Amino acid sequence: MMLIKTAASKNYSVAIIGGGIGGLTAANALLYKRNGDMIKRVTVYEQAKEFVPTAGAGFGFSPNGQICLSSIGIDGYQNFCVPFNSMKRIDKYGTSVVHASNSLEQLRQRHGFGIAGCLRADLVDLLARELGEKHEFRGELKYSQRLVGIHQTADAVILKFDGEQEEDVVDLVIGADGINSAVSKLLNIDDDIPPIYSGANIFYGKIAHPDSIDFLRHHEVFNEGSVVNGPGTGEFIAFHVGSGDNKTFIWANTYTSPSPPPKRNDWNHGNVHELEEILTKFPSSHPIHQFAGMTSDSDLLHFGLYYRHHKTTWSRDRVVLLGDACHATLPYVGQGANQAIEDAIYLADCLERHDSYTMAYRDYYNKRFPRTKKVVQLAGFMHNMYHSENWFVQQMLDFLLGSAIRGGFVLKIVESEIIDECPVKNYKQYVS
Repeated sequence: MMLIKTAASKNYSVAIIGGGIGGLTAANALLYKRNGDMIKRVTVYEQAKEFVPTAGAGFGFSPNGQICLSSIGIDGYQNFCVPFNSMKRIDKYGTSVVHASNSLEQLRQRHGFGIAGCLRADLVDLLARELGEKHEFRGELKYSQRLVGIHQTADAVILKFDGEQEEDVVDLVIGADGINSAVSKLLNIDDDIPPIYSGANIFYGKIAHPDSIDFLRHHEVFNEGSVVNGPGTGEFIAFHVGSGDNKTFIWANTYTSPSPPPKRNDWNHGNVHELEEILTKFPSSHPIHQFAGMTSDSDLLHFGLYYRHHKTTWSRDRVVLLGDACHATLPYVGQGANQAIEDAIYLADCLERHDSYTMAYRDYYNKRFPRTKKVVQLAGFMHNMYHSENWFVQQMLDFLLGSAIRGGFVLKIVESEIIDECPVKNYKQYVS
């Protein structure tokens, strides 16, 4: 007979597999809970050898993600995020702005939270420091820990890591280890269908110290505080992230391909030679040529874009999944990291509110499944529009993006979905 801890006896030890944004948010959220007896300890296991501050790239940190972190007392992201004030859409030549507005500044004024450019490494570093400094006696992050085995008994989960003699025995496990989740594979949590290749790849370029580059420092379109989008071989996008010595200009471009580029490392660094074929499809006047010339091989990422069909099951007994492990999405609506943060916050709330982890997992799934499925479907819809060669579809895409940029009905729908449906209510109390 399986023993289930009740509200009176909750004193969970928790292992989180994956030390990315979702996993570290979950660790901080669990330990932040005011019911001090709920969590005995949280250990985050990350398979990477160490934290690499230059790994990864930038992303749009949206209001829901910011609200969620602020609700657990983490607002240090304000020190390194670049608030977006304006959205711009350029033409295919990259020489003219066809739509522009300060609608993002107005969004921030309405809600106290807006959209900002954020380096993924900056946010991971902040979350790791919060875990170590605020919760040093109950929270721990361990590197070089590749999970190779999970065994569940009536009242515990036993974890085995590569090269480790000792096993960890915990009450609960959270699998926040990405689209190729080892947790999901080892327990076969609806893992029969592998991640699906979308038929598109992306080049992601990082340009350090943009203020020192004349072309960027004085540019009227690609200025700090603007997110710029345009047509090309798919979606072209560019924005500023970071602060101080970490200031970075990010540019990215997607393109269709019958296959993904070869896998080289965790972040799949590319090279300029691979980019040359894509650059030939852009007019010589387009600024992507200048951006490519400013980007070193080590700062150029090149990888395939994958997603998952929504898993119909997110848990197996004492183990539950989070983020890309259960609902990996394409990047076109900028919600991958933000939805993982939402998952983490709501899962912690469920474990605090419910008498047992089984009830908590059920509530978590019932609430998060429809929310994240909408995001995955919308991202898939935008993927199809960006890469369609149909003239009518391209005109419709330009109309929809123009409406969003001007603050029209599209932005209002997105605003409602992102903010009104955020799991944290009464968010104005967290505005600083």
